[in-house]
Amino acid sequence: MDTNALLHCFAGTLKHDPTIRHNAETRLKEISKTPGFLGACLDIIASGTETSESIKLSASLYFKNKINYGWNASGSSTGTSAFSSSNKNELLSFVVDNDEKPVVKDMLVQTMISCSKNSPHCIRILKSALLTIVGNEYPRHNWDDLLPKSLELISNGDLDLAYIGLLCLSEIFRTYRWKTNDSRQDLEMLIINYFPSLLQYANDSLLSNESNVNDERIGELLRLIIKIYKFVTYHDLPFVLQRDEHFIPWANLFVKIIQLPLPTNFVNKVDKESRSHYSWIKCKKWAYANLFRLFQRYACKSLSGRYDYADFRVMFIEHFLPHFLQVMFQQIELWGNGSLWLSDESLYYILNFIETCSTQKKTWPLIQPHFEIILKYVIFPLLTPNEDTLETFENDPQEYIHRNLELWDNDYSPDLAATSVLITAIGRHPSLTLPPTMEFIVQTLQTNVLNSNTTLEQAVHIESVLKMFSSILDKLLEKKSPYRNDIENLLNTLIFPLFNSSYGFLKARVCDICSKIGDIEFKDPKLIEIIFQGIMTCLNDSSDSYLPINLSASLALQTFISEPYFKETLSGSVVPIMQKLLSLSNEFESDAISGVMQEFVEQFSDQLQPFGVELMNNLVQQFLKLAIDLNDASNIDPATIMNSDDIPDESDKQMAALGILSTIISILLSFENSLDIVKNLEQSFYPAAEFILKNNIEDFYRELSEFFENSTFLLRQVTPITWKVLELIGEANRKDDSMISYYLEDFMLMLNNILSYGGEELRKNGFYLNILFEIYADFSITEDTSLDELNVLFDLSQKLTIALGTQLPDAVREKFLNDSLQAILTEKDILKTNIVFGVTSFNVILANIVSAPALTLKYLQQCNALELFFDIWLNHYLAHYTRTFDIKLSTMALLYLLTQLTEVELTNFSIARILPKLGADLVDLIKRYPKAERELAEKRKEYTSFDNNPESTLHFNDDDDNDGAWDADGDDEVADNEDDLIVQKFLDELKNKDDSGFHNTFSFNDNGSFDDLEEDPLTKSILDDINIYSLVKASLSHMQQADGSKYHAVFGQLTTDQQQCLLQVINS
Repeated sequence: MDTNALLHCFAGTLKHDPTIRHNAETRLKEISKTPGFLGACLDIIASGTETSESIKLSASLYFKNKINYGWNASGSSTGTSAFSSSNKNELLSFVVDNDEKPVVKDMLVQTMISCSKNSPHCIRILKSALLTIVGNEYPRHNWDDLLPKSLELISNGDLDLAYIGLLCLSEIFRTYRWKTNDSRQDLEMLIINYFPSLLQYANDSLLSNESNVNDERIGELLRLIIKIYKFVTYHDLPFVLQRDEHFIPWANLFVKIIQLPLPTNFVNKVDKESRSHYSWIKCKKWAYANLFRLFQRYACKSLSGRYDYADFRVMFIEHFLPHFLQVMFQQIELWGNGSLWLSDESLYYILNFIETCSTQKKTWPLIQPHFEIILKYVIFPLLTPNEDTLETFENDPQEYIHRNLELWDNDYSPDLAATSVLITAIGRHPSLTLPPTMEFIVQTLQTNVLNSNTTLEQAVHIESVLKMFSSILDKLLEKKSPYRNDIENLLNTLIFPLFNSSYGFLKARVCDICSKIGDIEFKDPKLIEIIFQGIMTCLNDSSDSYLPINLSASLALQTFISEPYFKETLSGSVVPIMQKLLSLSNEFESDAISGVMQEFVEQFSDQLQPFGVELMNNLVQQFLKLAIDLNDASNIDPATIMNSDDIPDESDKQMAALGILSTIISILLSFENSLDIVKNLEQSFYPAAEFILKNNIEDFYRELSEFFENSTFLLRQVTPITWKVLELIGEANRKDDSMISYYLEDFMLMLNNILSYGGEELRKNGFYLNILFEIYADFSITEDTSLDELNVLFDLSQKLTIALGTQLPDAVREKFLNDSLQAILTEKDILKTNIVFGVTSFNVILANIVSAPALTLKYLQQCNALELFFDIWLNHYLAHYTRTFDIKLSTMALLYLLTQLTEVELTNFSIARILPKLGADLVDLIKRYPKAERELAEKRKEYTSFDNNPESTLHFNDDDDNDGAWDADGDDEVADNEDDLIVQKFLDELKNKDDSGFHNTFSFNDNGSFDDLEEDPLTKSILDDINIYSLVKASLSHMQQADGSKYHAVFGQLTTDQQQCLLQVINS
């Protein structure tokens, strides 16, 4: 391998000239296929100062991607492979040659050692490759010498070498992270042999001198040792580390790190955002995290607790935890008086410790005496907005909404953890925690709200206690709550006046509280008017920081929208409010606004009808704006990804887009009596459908299908727009990376109505028909295909067969029959128990009998499946059908068997001997059909009634039997005992059961009933237009006249009741 040529390639990829860069990249792809390429990359990376840092970084990135995608023989990766791009295919096709792997392993560690001296930035990239290789090779014992080599590096005395050694060790022990003790027994000996020396190295070398805290490198070494401990204890706790003599020294190390004083100038010199990246701060974070993990997972009792290490639990709770809580209390006391800076992560874990202690019967007494202090001096200040929060409110309203109103965050958030502590403590011990909490809240509000000139300091204190109040409102409003009757007065005197506050964040908070009190029946009716005026004022607020206020007001409005006063007062201004909501939706990426708009559409559909198309156009434009951003993000080049943090998080946009689509569908449904407008709405929605399908945005397939399912149902026809969308589906399905067949269940919503309402066009137009055939053909049936997936596929084939009838091409018919019959024969042992699969697959055969009885039976006979089919159908399914569809289809199948087959065919297919049974079964189906039809009609009536008055058919029990321990705090002990009994009962049940119920349907058992066969009353069936009585009458009358002997053979043995039923149908 010519290293110089490779060096020039990497240099060329960094040039600004696009031609040079493109040629270099093309050449690089060619060279990468040459043996020795990876070794040459490592040579470049390990070279001295004569090679520029940028070239080394480029080579490191290329090497890392090749390793992550190509180390496994299959080319799979532990890296980021979830993106679609042209580069992806090139990476996935690369496989590291097995002969080159030993060379790469030997060179990689040596290269990282060289980089530690010359190019430390390259190590960050190479770590990803090391993770991949160790993760694949070490568990297979293909890199056993890495462990002694790593330990040798640590003992060398050189910090740079020790870092590489610990890095390798951390990746070795990472391979044990997700294994249980039973599957990693070799780990116990590794811990016994090597953990004492790691612990000694941490204590004697890294923590021996207080000045070491000023050295970032030493902190990084200590962090790696802490991570090693984390890896081996994260999923299961090794037996050796459960012993006192092993646990206590490690616990002492973590406590020592936690108590370690930071450099005196650290807080002054380093800004707050940068501090968390400091290695010693990370050490404190992971020291807390490791101890919390041990407590939560192995020392706590819970319903979900998988591990029961009783001795360790006793040792941790009785001998370690009380002392460690004192350490944490000291830390937060110093933090509270300003003597100590604590990172958000450290505060987060301290609060998690306190919260978890609140849930445990044996540890709550350690917290209870300190609760009021925790409330006033920890929770209260953490919930008080600081300068950063106030600045976010002014300058980044979206972030403020996420963090302070929606209460979610991906980071370690002490304020959210503080809220969680309060909710948990009050939920578990209300009689002990609510009195001091409410006293503090009311006292703080009285001190600050009743002051006519509220200062900023007072306002942030009000905000803090309002956050508390908002978070515990559900508890306060429980039926058994002693505070329930006092809430109205509290709201009226101390909270609703804040609608007029000069501080926007307080207005937003009051609206947030209003969104949670919709179930209160106010004694004073004037309060509803006050709430209405306050919400509307906030909704129309146009101050500089209006967005959080507007959003909170809109959610509060949603809560009260069905309240009579609100509904009556709003009815005259629905359109401007809807325009305001549209404007908000355009500014704020969230599904929350879409939910409010959807509610408005459902409540005020009449008032919005004149603006339906305009509203739809606006929503489609908003959707397209989000969809374009999502599509751009999904096409990111994986070669540029260095770690998971580089992957864009577009969940907000996705949820907002889904919310808009849901609102769009609600608008469509509100025009069920205006068919011309429905057609216009289809036209308006088409650009959204086109973008989704042309860009393969799978996340929106279901909503797209649901839209056209509803539009075809409302119109009772398939419009040119819908046919055009079907054409787009066909184009998307023909792409190499198509996922249309994978999402067939979603598309069946739409396809069902196309088959039901567009059957005539399909029979005339082979172009559209071929699209449906292609979708079916592209569905790949393998041994991994679940029965649920087969049910969807067979639902499509049976409906295609019914829609086309005798026009179904023979080759397609054979494909349908073969697929269903092979599945039936493969799963024949469960046909009597998995009813949904059995009936759905049999319906494919029955549908073919209706249009081609002789051909279908001949195929069954050739496959030796004729006897099985008739046995299951006639003896196990027929008498139990409850769906009108199944009864109708089997009735038709019986009629065509009896009327379309010749005497010779009846004999050849062994049907002649069972003609009397077929006749009796036919009459039985005819007798049962009216009841099934009546029940379906009643269901449709119920659904229509519910749509008109949602509250008329749903009644929820507001008797709150789970109000918690209001009478005595000891009730949580009763709950713990009950939990223990539930767990024990569950375990006993598991012991008494075998695993025979498991099957590849991904359900716990295969037992099912005919009730599991769903019949959607609001969906048109492809058999709806067939008058079964007329068909029976015409068929049997013709048989009676044309072939009396057959008629007698079929119906001659009927009982008197059966004969009367038959005559009634024929003579009707």
